[in-house]
Amino acid sequence: MNQSALPLEGILVVDLTRAVSGPFCTMNLGDLGARIIKIEDTGTGDECRRWGPPFVGPDSAYFLGINRNKESVALDLKSEEGKQALLKLCAKADVVIENFRPGVMRRLGADFASLGREDLIYVSISGFGQTGPDSSKAGYDIMVQAMSGLMAVSAYPDGPPVKSGFPVADIVTSFYASQAILASLFARTRTGKGRYIEIALLEALLGVMCSVTSSWLLTHTETKPMGAMQTSIVPYQIFRCADGMMVIGAPNERLWQGVCRTLGLEHLIHDPLYLSNELRVKNRDSLIPCLEAVLIAQPRQHWMSALEREQVPCGPVLSTSEVLESPGVRQRGAIVPMQDAERGDQEVMRNPMRFSDVELRLDPPPRLGQHTAKVLQELV
Repeated sequence: MNQSALPLEGILVVDLTRAVSGPFCTMNLGDLGARIIKIEDTGTGDECRRWGPPFVGPDSAYFLGINRNKESVALDLKSEEGKQALLKLCAKADVVIENFRPGVMRRLGADFASLGREDLIYVSISGFGQTGPDSSKAGYDIMVQAMSGLMAVSAYPDGPPVKSGFPVADIVTSFYASQAILASLFARTRTGKGRYIEIALLEALLGVMCSVTSSWLLTHTETKPMGAMQTSIVPYQIFRCADGMMVIGAPNERLWQGVCRTLGLEHLIHDPLYLSNELRVKNRDSLIPCLEAVLIAQPRQHWMSALEREQVPCGPVLSTSEVLESPGVRQRGAIVPMQDAERGDQEVMRNPMRFSDVELRLDPPPRLGQHTAKVLQELV
């Protein structure tokens, strides 16, 4: 591969974020070639550094997983010296991104209006928005999952609310933020102007819960908790086999008929109770036990092989270790080695964006304050 310039080479990002939503966004910008100056508190740094165990040296695996390709500058923003250094860095940045509580950046004199730069792209991430009755609340992922309705609709019927196994509100927000930044950088090439961008975790999560929100907004239908089932497609859920669990999805008639043939239940194809997806959803309680009674009699691999012959979407329910050691991940090179002189070489997840002419950046996460002297000498 002839290595081309990375897409964001030459773009300077001043990153005033911590925890997850902002750091995951800036990590992806760094992968694409942007220079990320991560501003951290001189004493403790990004709180995510302490979110463990497990730890690798002084830093948590959590932190290391979302902070590669960055330079750490430790500043005391309560001091005049620290504030002035920040302002000088922001004066040279293409992008400034922060996720403090609303009002903090204004008090530092480093909000979008105070910086007064027409060409600056400035992003504020918060839990519930810069305005409104909940704007002063801390916006952690678990609060947003609860308050968005995600926990309620993810539960099993008659079961307690269920939290996602990863910070889905944070990650969704980070993708909205990076998309907004990329769009604004592109627009700036035509207009020369930047802009202010605001993103709230609650609104970001609601934005991707489109099947749930549209059901209420368009028909005032409340989405019921369905656990591992899909509310509007049947069958589309987890099933138990003789030796484990698997998922089967049949969102159209061809696939539904393939399920019936595989399970030896061809008579269900013509059963008036199940002639359409709408009817299968309506009569889920009678249909699913019929399928389960057959599936439990054979091992998972037996059914997956048979369903794949019918081109029916299916797959095993895997643990993290199982999927990370699977041929589908390993043979594709989705896990790559990263050299780290400080912590020792590591395996990390490759950025899933694969470009035909360039490999994305892969530099290890910084130690707290590792680049303070270098960056301040160069840019302040």
